[in-house]
Amino acid sequence: MVVESSELDKPATRIKAVLFDLDGTLLDTEALSDKAILEVLGPSLVPARVWKECQEDNVRMPWELKKQLLGLRGSEWAPKVIKYAHEKWNVPLDDTRTAMTVQGLWNGWEEALNRLCEEVEACPGAAELVTQLARVGLPMALATSSRQSAVDKKRKRHGTMFQHIQAIVPGDHPAVQNGKPAPDIYLEAARQLGMDPTECLVFEDALSGVRSGKAAGCTVVAVPDPRFSSEEKQAFQDEADVVVSSLWDFDGRRWGIDVHLAKRTAG
Repeated sequence: MVVESSELDKPATRIKAVLFDLDGTLLDTEALSDKAILEVLGPSLVPARVWKECQEDNVRMPWELKKQLLGLRGSEWAPKVIKYAHEKWNVPLDDTRTAMTVQGLWNGWEEALNRLCEEVEACPGAAELVTQLARVGLPMALATSSRQSAVDKKRKRHGTMFQHIQAIVPGDHPAVQNGKPAPDIYLEAARQLGMDPTECLVFEDALSGVRSGKAAGCTVVAVPDPRFSSEEKQAFQDEADVVVSSLWDFDGRRWGIDVHLAKRTAG
């Protein structure tokens, strides 16, 4: 979805900095995240039918579960996975031989994901958008639910993109007492850049992140997963300032930002 041209004439807050979510927004880690969760659970906990379906679906978690996890910290998404596995797959909660703990799943997932991160690719348009925002002199920060150790692994292949990002606020930063959708992480990211949150533009792929950015007072551009239904995407329309189908569709002119990737690629 692209902003209508008539919307470009509307008065808009002057943007002085950009704050990015990481997973699913700048880096395409979501498929790797699914693979890591399934690796930790393993075929002993995941029913054979589901395991086969997930393998055939390019190792993706069932979407009805996955969409509940987007944007959350491990301490918040791991209980949802365990609850789902118990209710849908009959994984026992009280058998110490097979039951998965929140911390055990989180730690195992992070270890597996760290191994897989050498494969991670940038999301479509991410590197180009960051480069163009740097060209026009906008400072940038990351505000990610991932822990710092995970961010360090994920960024290794993308030094060219990350060299333009001045601050990184991970989910385990001391100032982030509450995860998304609370505003903590975006308030801290804005503070580290020396900006008022109302002068910051946020990019998010998860509804929890959209709500976090809005709660902090930022302007928010949503890039929702295409697997969301039309009804589910309406929630992004209702809560974000702008919704785009890809970072390639971002048009910064409504905020006085000389960045319009679609126009550059068309030319």
